Amino acid sequence: MDLPGPRPQPLGVLPWPAGLLVLPDVPEAGDVAAEILAGGVPQQWPESLRFYESALTADPAVAADLVPGDDLVSDYNRAVLVGGEGVWEDLAARTEGDLAALVATARYSIGQVDEPPSAEGLEAEVAAMVCSARASAALEAHDVTAAEQELRAAVEAANPVSPILASTLRLTLAQVLADAGDYASAALVADVAIQSLPLTADRELRAHLQMTRALARQQLAGDERGALLAVVGDLTEATKIFREETHPELFAICNQQLALAYLVMPMSDQGDRLRLGVAVNALRAALRVYTPQTHPAQWASAQVNLANALQYLPSSHQEQNLDEAVQLYEEVLQFRDPASDPVGYARILSNQGNALGHLGVFDDARARLEQARVLFAEAGDNDSAATVGEILAGLDDAATAGAGS
Repeated sequence: MDLPGPRPQPLGVLPWPAGLLVLPDVPEAGDVAAEILAGGVPQQWPESLRFYESALTADPAVAADLVPGDDLVSDYNRAVLVGGEGVWEDLAARTEGDLAALVATARYSIGQVDEPPSAEGLEAEVAAMVCSARASAALEAHDVTAAEQELRAAVEAANPVSPILASTLRLTLAQVLADAGDYASAALVADVAIQSLPLTADRELRAHLQMTRALARQQLAGDERGALLAVVGDLTEATKIFREETHPELFAICNQQLALAYLVMPMSDQGDRLRLGVAVNALRAALRVYTPQTHPAQWASAQVNLANALQYLPSSHQEQNLDEAVQLYEEVLQFRDPASDPVGYARILSNQGNALGHLGVFDDARARLEQARVLFAEAGDNDSAATVGEILAGLDDAATAGAGS
């Protein structure tokens, strides 16, 4: 059966469980559907749709009690909200067409069946929801190509009727492409999603898209200033939504990558040097979220990047910055094993030795640099070993000059 009520339905536009509900065939449903599809929600819900409002704001069981009627759509909406033993199986036996496809998609989503339904014969937002589920199944099977195809089909189905659903699907597609290493396509898909997103759409969706576009572009930017400034712009906008108290993980990612964009940007004037200070602050912000226990890899990366930045940060407190850098390197070394990662361990040692040298602590600097040179040489990284040798020679010159004065 075709879905009763307004078409297109606002499927996938609002958070679960409301995003799976079907608006029934009541006079007010058309206006409500149009408002949701444009990115809003009614300020005053009609009595006939109180269950939909409750699905957004209250316990799903409360919303289920408000669902009117005893037709198939009503039974489906109650199943979405509260489920129950045998409910989905009964609906599967009683439904056909679009509603049967939504029932099968829901059953796959909750793990009741192993395969999502076919999208054959389906159109618009219903086809998009089914293709999205099929993409999830393909990803679970590690078939990235099939997942990409299903997501592109989902976008194509949703695009003419449900721009927010289409942008949400493009976000997933961009993330899949980026994970597969196709950063150019990921950036393009995210960009199209941002451009086609209604201004009234949820700001969090826009922030997710901006972050995804930024991370993909960052992989392609190298040290090209203009490209990196575009990355900075997206990440700065995303951090207005992804706050530490509400989205700590996303807040940390944005700040970590914002810092990296500034750190690799070529410096040519005083403004660039100020940006180095912004990078330091962004890394400190990320480290309020990342710890060795909760995010060991991200924590180590942020610690080392912060220490590196502090070494070169123009400041009247240069000695204090160098002291902090030495300590940051030392904390990371406590969680690194030179036997399992000799090159990584050696890089941190060489950076620490360099900072100690700038502090004039020549004996400690030389000990760390000598250990780093040995580790590099044993790992076959002769270029890095030679670089450390040059730093050691510079230390000898500095020590001699210091002794002479």
